[in-house]
Amino acid sequence: MTPLVLTGAGVSIEDVAAAARNAAKVEVTPSVMEHLAKARKVLDEAAAAGQQIYGLNTGLGANLGTAVEGDASAFQRQLLDGRGAAVGDALPIQLVRAAMFARIAMLSAGGSGLSPHVFSALVEMLNAGVHPVMPALGSIGAGDLVMMTAIAHTLIGEGDADYQSRRMPSAKALMMARLPPVSLAPKDGLSLINASAVSTGAGALALVDALSAMEQQQQAGALTMEALAANRTILDPRLHVARPAACQLLAARTLR
Repeated sequence: MTPLVLTGAGVSIEDVAAAARNAAKVEVTPSVMEHLAKARKVLDEAAAAGQQIYGLNTGLGANLGTAVEGDASAFQRQLLDGRGAAVGDALPIQLVRAAMFARIAMLSAGGSGLSPHVFSALVEMLNAGVHPVMPALGSIGAGDLVMMTAIAHTLIGEGDADYQSRRMPSAKALMMARLPPVSLAPKDGLSLINASAVSTGAGALALVDALSAMEQQQQAGALTMEALAANRTILDPRLHVARPAACQLLAARTLR
């Protein structure tokens, strides 16, 4: 299968489906890595200058005014543990892959400040088929970050993962896939989880399925009209111009 090449823009719902259902490999252009490195440099320089940066040297949410003191990297681990509260049955592998790909696609835009080595590790984990066990229920506000912590935990070798159709500790799955666990720099944890990638991935798959169902219905309708020698004048484009409901012209043209 042709690999999915990420350039930082232009991802389609078909790309999500290819990554989620067909295990298409993901490749990243050098320009994406350059943008990630530049964004990380800006972030580090701003933090070194004493600028307040949400989730890096400040608390989160209601704790925005609280400064993070001591080991900022340890704070990233703490925020993952504090938000790893998703419950329920594990999501199917294809939905986990859709969420992973959606987050990779978002991050490839290069504006998150995520460390490039963490981004590369996430791409490698998806390509290797190491899938975090992601409980299906849990959200904070408008984001999926409670569920997304499963991805971050597996990256650092914690929690459980599915690998080669077996559930096991993430550390073992990474070892079997010959992938090292990553170390999180300041803000990396937040950058990984603060997104609606689960909703985006699931929505993309639902839309792909809906469009496929509609296409099959149109094919069935056309075959039925052919079999019954139906009156095709009802598909005359002039009729549909007169009553231009959304996509009505397109549907009529497809049936013709």
